[in-house]
Amino acid sequence: MNKWTKLVIAVILMAPLFNGYAFAKDKEFEDVKYPRIYSLVVDRFMNGNNDNNKMIKNNDKSENLPLGGDFQGIKSKLDYIHDMGFNTVHISPVFSHEQNDFLGYKVNNYDEIDKVLGGEKAFKSLIKEVHKKDMKIIVDMPTTYTDTFKQSVNGDLNSVQKSYFKNDKFIDLKNNENQGIYKSKVKKFIDQYEVDGISMNIVQDGIDAQAFLPEGIDTYGIINKDGIDAKNFKHLSTNKKRTALQDAFKTVNTNIPSYKEDGEVLLADTWFTERFTKHAADENMFPGTRIKQLMTYMWGYKGPIMMNYGTEIAVNGSNIETINQLQNFRTDKEVIDYLEKISDTFKQYQELFEGEVKVLPHNKGTNVFYYDTNTIDYILNVNDSSNSKKVTLTDKVIEKNKMLSGLILGDNIKKKNNQYDLITDREESELYAVINERGLNNSYFIAAILVVLLFGLFIFLVSRRSKRQRNKS
Repeated sequence: MNKWTKLVIAVILMAPLFNGYAFAKDKEFEDVKYPRIYSLVVDRFMNGNNDNNKMIKNNDKSENLPLGGDFQGIKSKLDYIHDMGFNTVHISPVFSHEQNDFLGYKVNNYDEIDKVLGGEKAFKSLIKEVHKKDMKIIVDMPTTYTDTFKQSVNGDLNSVQKSYFKNDKFIDLKNNENQGIYKSKVKKFIDQYEVDGISMNIVQDGIDAQAFLPEGIDTYGIINKDGIDAKNFKHLSTNKKRTALQDAFKTVNTNIPSYKEDGEVLLADTWFTERFTKHAADENMFPGTRIKQLMTYMWGYKGPIMMNYGTEIAVNGSNIETINQLQNFRTDKEVIDYLEKISDTFKQYQELFEGEVKVLPHNKGTNVFYYDTNTIDYILNVNDSSNSKKVTLTDKVIEKNKMLSGLILGDNIKKKNNQYDLITDREESELYAVINERGLNNSYFIAAILVVLLFGLFIFLVSRRSKRQRNKS
């Protein structure tokens, strides 16, 4: 092959680089600063080490007993979690607990890591690997009473929690002595294992996190029942907000909540509530579409969001065992692929989180969010109705000489008759960048012409060389 042929082939291979968007999908984007949390039950996620299963007495694989998930299993699936866009792993309690307890809240010893889950060495290895991938780890702290503490209380529980805890007692976190003991145990745990934060399923009304949790750590309070109040957690998730989100996206034509910038955690279900998928199925809705719409909305939030493991495969459950099923990694990847796509999109254009979020006029079943930044503005158009919808924006909203570039579906919109018509199909969402108006994609057009010309030149040179060789022979 002569030098001219090599040159032509090299240029042809390089031609797509003239279009910067060509390989955008393969680009690694920096994680957003807000927590994007994947919440999982250690025993129900992934079995990575059969040796620690010898202590599990569950020969019939009963769903209300441990099934063998462990720290090693989570470690082996960190790329799976990160690829869906999550930068934080939230795991169920890790302390020594009763052997027939799969969730880990029936604690025997707050000073020891449970061996059935992998033990201290495997726990440290998991944390190290999480941090190596620039992710964070949050561990749920139980408040189950042991004789280390001075006073106990009955829990304020929902029906799912009652079926699990039954008559178990809880640490009275309003008691001064208990507060000191609990705070010291949490601090020791944080310092020893270098976890990035703790969460708590709150079962006592009127508690103050400042009284029993050490300062300087990320704290997440999760409330699973209406009527419970708590304060001074860095992030709080109320049952009222959770059910509002669940009701908004379990079906179509509902009122979609606006975002609040108060640090509240957005989530649709927990380890102690019915699965979001169940509510969608009860409405005879297709769970995959419901989950896509929910998660697109959640990704647009300037604050922490939490997705329960198995949501990506539409786990459906209403009791403690079916809510927390064994994860199945061999199911259809449609939702997983979509989560990867939208997370990449929001990561690539995360400057949208830097400005003010405004709500634009919208109809029931839709919501339109305008992200006003110092660089490029963005619009998230959520159509969660049963019909195609048109949202009309005037040049009072959009600056002159601008167009809307669709980043999820690729729907590009130019001004027509001094207005912009955003049209989405039923149960469909689009994120737009407000950019300078342009004509054809010049870089792509030039690259395409260049490829055609160079390919023609390549054929000409090859033919010419072949002709010379024939003449010589």
